[in-house]
Amino acid sequence: MRRRLLLPALFAMALAPLAKAQEITPPQAVPQPTQPPRPAAPKPKPKPVAKKPAPTTAPEVKAHLLERVKDWTVFIFDSSEGRVCFAASAPTDMQPKTVKRTPVIFYVTTWQKAGVHNEVSVRQGYAMKANAVATVTVGGQSFALTAEDDKVYAKDPADERKLLAAMSGGGPLIVKATSAKGTATVDQYSLDGVSLAVQKLQEACP
Repeated sequence: MRRRLLLPALFAMALAPLAKAQEITPPQAVPQPTQPPRPAAPKPKPKPVAKKPAPTTAPEVKAHLLERVKDWTVFIFDSSEGRVCFAASAPTDMQPKTVKRTPVIFYVTTWQKAGVHNEVSVRQGYAMKANAVATVTVGGQSFALTAEDDKVYAKDPADERKLLAAMSGGGPLIVKATSAKGTATVDQYSLDGVSLAVQKLQEACP
């Protein structure tokens, strides 16, 4: 069974405030014409047509905040497809700071119905080349995560367990990766609170 590492967009929206380093590009000014526009020729009136009923919209569903544990936050999402729980954190430092990126988030996720527990993935905030590799360094150990679109994840569950064990030891966690355009980035995460956050995650999604 393929692992469900791709979190819904609403999760990223719920976590957007965590991405403190994210910058918003200001809208560009619309250029003004040098000469006044010519008046348009009158158009024939269209024949009246029957109005179509307005499409119904699905109700908005959001992830529920369970608890904040120091530098980590635990969320729960309940839907018809089962419960999803995840702990997440944003980088404390991102280099280079001039690179425009969407929210950058480190996730530990449990997909209860799919039987996937404590899945590690990182939303990089930019597209990556297929099968590119990001390097995660923590506690003197290095782990290779495989890229898929704008995220990276551990292919081997055994490596994933080792990474989680190393994270429980505390200290800074460094993620190094390269975008599809060739821009190298280095992101640093705090592990302050990660062990308790994962514990809360496991209690919410056993």
